[in-house]
Amino acid sequence: MDITSQILNEFHLSEDDIILDEFICENDDLMWIKSEINYMVYVPSYMLWCLKNRERDGNLICDNTINALAEYGRAKDLNNEYLSFKFQCSNQQKQLVRLFLSWCSNNLEFCNIEQIERSIKHWQ
Repeated sequence: MDITSQILNEFHLSEDDIILDEFICENDDLMWIKSEINYMVYVPSYMLWCLKNRERDGNLICDNTINALAEYGRAKDLNNEYLSFKFQCSNQQKQLVRLFLSWCSNNLEFCNIEQIERSIKHWQ
């Protein structure tokens, strides 16, 4: 099973649940979305966008998604709704985040490999 299918399955997303590409392109950094969001839908949607659009727009959305996952991975306070995504994830979902980050380091031309390696450790 490919990583896209795994994300859809493990985060229990249907094609109708995924955030629209237009929204993601207009809001390139999910950490700066002003409205209240369902992180269990938005974060995997951004990950899926990166998987299918890795060559688009200089990877700004991919960079911002990697940065967001790094922040969520470092979070220590599960009561902070803004950073609690990691604490909402099951072990399988955390494994998928690590798989996605590994995919980024292997497939994105310009990304911060050191940050990704640190993030993978934080998502253990």
